[in-house]
Amino acid sequence: MDIVEFLSERISEDEAAARTLLSDVTVSKSGEWYEQRLLLECEAKRRLIGVVEAARQSALTAMVSDSSDSLEESHWAPRSLDWMERSLQALALPYFDHPDFEQGWLHP
Repeated sequence: MDIVEFLSERISEDEAAARTLLSDVTVSKSGEWYEQRLLLECEAKRRLIGVVEAARQSALTAMVSDSSDSLEESHWAPRSLDWMERSLQALALPYFDHPDFEQGWLHP
């Protein structure tokens, strides 16, 4: 399982838990606020992963381009890929105790 799949599954689990709690009529107003906030955080994480994945695809495309001009212009790509990986690892940190979490994600 790669880190994007791992994150997508954890976010879906978080979202399902929040929706379950929101359907409970005994949840307090503060609990309801928290669960609504969790749903928004799930959406924000999904959007961020989408941005990172689009940027990663652009960087990979630039690196494998045949043009020598593109090679000179794509010197940024390897470093950008590292930053993208670190961003995904930061998003995975709250799930460090999950059995599918890879310890290598702790040390970028």
